[in-house]
Amino acid sequence: MSSNRETYRYDPGSLRDPSDLMQPERLAALKQTRLSFARLMMDKMTEEQWDISRSRGGYDENGVGRAVYAIETPSHRFSFGVFSHESQEGAHTGRIVAEDWDMWGFLCDGDPAPELMDIQYEELPKVREGRATSDILIWTRGNRSSVFDHVVDSLAADHQPDIERLARGGYLTRSSGYYGNGLNGTKEFKAMNNDHPLSGPYMAQMLTIWLLRIYGFDVAEEMAAERSANAATLDYDIKRYLGTGNSSGIGIIHYVINHPQLMHTWLRAREVALGRVKTISPTSDEIDQFQSLLTRATAWFREDESDTKEYFVAKDRIADELERIARKLPTHCSENTPSTSWAELCQWTEDNLTTGTQEVLHSLVLDVHPEVTDGLENTLTVTEKSDIVPGMTLEQLQSLLSERYRWALDIDMTEPGSQRYFWYRSIDSEEPRLGIRGEHDYEEYEFPIDIARQVQRLELDLQQHRPSETVGEFLLQHPDHRGIVERIQTVHALPYAEIRTNPLDAEFVPLSLISCLKAIWGIQKAHPKSKGWVRGTFFQGAPLPVDVRRGDDSYWLYPEKPERADHWRGR
Repeated sequence: MSSNRETYRYDPGSLRDPSDLMQPERLAALKQTRLSFARLMMDKMTEEQWDISRSRGGYDENGVGRAVYAIETPSHRFSFGVFSHESQEGAHTGRIVAEDWDMWGFLCDGDPAPELMDIQYEELPKVREGRATSDILIWTRGNRSSVFDHVVDSLAADHQPDIERLARGGYLTRSSGYYGNGLNGTKEFKAMNNDHPLSGPYMAQMLTIWLLRIYGFDVAEEMAAERSANAATLDYDIKRYLGTGNSSGIGIIHYVINHPQLMHTWLRAREVALGRVKTISPTSDEIDQFQSLLTRATAWFREDESDTKEYFVAKDRIADELERIARKLPTHCSENTPSTSWAELCQWTEDNLTTGTQEVLHSLVLDVHPEVTDGLENTLTVTEKSDIVPGMTLEQLQSLLSERYRWALDIDMTEPGSQRYFWYRSIDSEEPRLGIRGEHDYEEYEFPIDIARQVQRLELDLQQHRPSETVGEFLLQHPDHRGIVERIQTVHALPYAEIRTNPLDAEFVPLSLISCLKAIWGIQKAHPKSKGWVRGTFFQGAPLPVDVRRGDDSYWLYPEKPERADHWRGR
């Protein structure tokens, strides 16, 4: 959106201090940016003008059927195989381990033969025991939304659905999981060549999320057409407005804490982009671009009726504060004050507005200056190697604790409620669970995500040894500390690796870390259902296959709610 400029330099010291960024409250406020995986996927698709169409199959009046969607890229062909199902009323729950879904699908290299479709029809419903093949990249299962039947009924009656009802959720279909990277026998991503179109982090998952959106439109329209010869088709603007639903629970906590190198890499890329953009003194055209995006975002948050409960900043408050930014903007950004930079507006926002609004502002200024993200997408792939450094002295290890893990040592683990919870995986359902210490069984199976407690226990034992001893000698006597020592030695120099919280504490809100990872993925709307479960929407406003084919790179975030088109016939 902005004019081309040379790569911007930034002061590494200007990046946000981890003592601020790595707090759960701040991480919960993060929003999607140009470096989020959903947006990177969409940019790649439109830039390369991928051709996506249904190559065979269809659905009956109940939405039952099977189909294959072909995805043609300049160098590769993929397919999305779909099995559409009519679930019994009340039979599906949406949980990962549920046995009944409205659809099953898989993304694979090449074109799936009928024999493969038949095999996957039998295997996909087997959540734990089913087997994919080495050509299959992603498995997914999905359900229709609460407004799906309303859409079908409306189209069958030859009119468009109620926009207000659609806007509350923003999607027709949703899935809670996209399984790949070796799970159930799927292809491991490290087996992909560097020139593979989906070799980047989460690219295969994001493509599958987008394809589930297209499937939802098709099955709704065909169900309506089977019921009535006069059925309408869904308005183009309504299709653009709707995304794909997603729900996530507390299992994400394990992922976020157990992948510190990934978290550092992904968060640092965002911070570098933000550091670059803060050095820019915007031109009048760039100010106008920002004003336009700000207006779009304000309307979008104002229209969002989802209940944020007590966990997120209310959408109306964000809209109000975005209007405050609009009123403040002429003072901070003007052609007549060339020394003014985005840093000043960001600082004013940090001093006066909530964290949720601050992160919306960060996302918007990056959208005005896409060039500041150039090259950063190539840094998002990281090898998570780690190992013990046995020759390090205990004095050196203690120094790392004092300098890099002071936050962990300062947490009072003796406070009432500080160790209330323990985390484990259910044997029966294989789902992550949160237990209450002393009241629930399975404490012996507790997952070691208690970084602060481990650090404190390590320091206590270090005090019983000479500083000149080595880590190797220490671990021979205390092998239980190997995991935390290896972690410290591996990530101590990565400022955004450790989240500064105690997930055992009674006051810990899992939703904060769930929201953080979803923002990195690129989710737009987030609807908390409880403190450990959130639903949200991907790709709301994103291009459709016809737009991708023609390379439509227009800005699609914060889509305007379309007006109702009662008798629209096609486009």
